[in-house]
Amino acid sequence: MKISYQGKTVDTEEKTVAEFLAKAGVPENEAIVEYKGEVLPRAALSDTLLESGAELNVFRVVAGG
Repeated sequence: MKISYQGKTVDTEEKTVAEFLAKAGVPENEAIVEYKGEVLPRAALSDTLLESGAELNVFRVVAGG
């Protein structure tokens, strides 16, 4: 299926947001995930199914001084 990831159209075979993040190399505990215009709680990542044409954006959490 095709989804929009970080503003680019990509093909994916993954079924859930968590599976997609793992394939993309994004640690769940270091990211804020926006899917279809809503921020997903981390607990929902493995239960949220990807839908063709949906938009997924990931914001990496960076800490420092």
